[in-house]
Amino acid sequence: MAQPSRQLTVILVCLVCFCLACLAPGPLAVYGANGAGNSHYELAGRYMSSRNNLHKALGSIERALAIEPENANYLVRKAEIVYEISEDEKTSFGLLDKALKLSPRNRQALTLKAKLAAQRGDQDLAVSTARLIYEGAPADADARIAYGRALVGAGKYIEGAQILEPVLKEQPRNPVVLDLMALVDEKRQNWSRAISHINGLLEVLHGTPYARSELIARRSLAYERLGKTDLALSGLREAVKLGPTNHKFRLELISILKKTGDIAGAQKEETALKKLEADMLPF
Repeated sequence: MAQPSRQLTVILVCLVCFCLACLAPGPLAVYGANGAGNSHYELAGRYMSSRNNLHKALGSIERALAIEPENANYLVRKAEIVYEISEDEKTSFGLLDKALKLSPRNRQALTLKAKLAAQRGDQDLAVSTARLIYEGAPADADARIAYGRALVGAGKYIEGAQILEPVLKEQPRNPVVLDLMALVDEKRQNWSRAISHINGLLEVLHGTPYARSELIARRSLAYERLGKTDLALSGLREAVKLGPTNHKFRLELISILKKTGDIAGAQKEETALKKLEADMLPF
């Protein structure tokens, strides 16, 4: 009879420990009460953000800022979350400017400012901000990519390529650089190089079928510009198969079929497109 009694005692002790653990204050309560351990709020914000609970993430960052109102990194984090929640450019840029006033070379602040500037179409601001990142660390690959991306976004393709090409030699499988270089080639109508870079992207990216269909369609249009119609058609058919709801792919396919005189093939694709449009109409 001793053995069951001992087991019961162990179970009761475990239950008591569990209850005490549940009632004990968590790390945020312990550290936040007197302003110490502020990093816990910031870590909580990052965790909530990763779980896509942006409003709770914002609350955690605001509590961190209440303790350290001049922490540049917290200001940047708040700017990022505010923009993700509401796309409030004025507030986000205000927070970033405050962060940069406190820490003029803050990499996080400069990177986010360049990104938001590009998104709102202020390419000059994006380039000038990205240049600061590059000047602060000219040998750093990420700094060069940020500057090259801004230059390409501003239509400065030659300057962008000059920054990005050395990075591609160092990192030949970097998808961001491959994509940017393919875009440069397309804009400069260097179709053979564009195909090469897109092929590189297809080798390293194993994303959704829809994402791959976009790349295959881009490559197909490059083939069409080179007069390689068979490769263009086969590629567009593959893109349509992978991304059947993308009208753009099918319209490009119809256009090339008509150019080659395949009227029956073009009519078949037009019928399929009309059916797709009808299926997508609301009830």
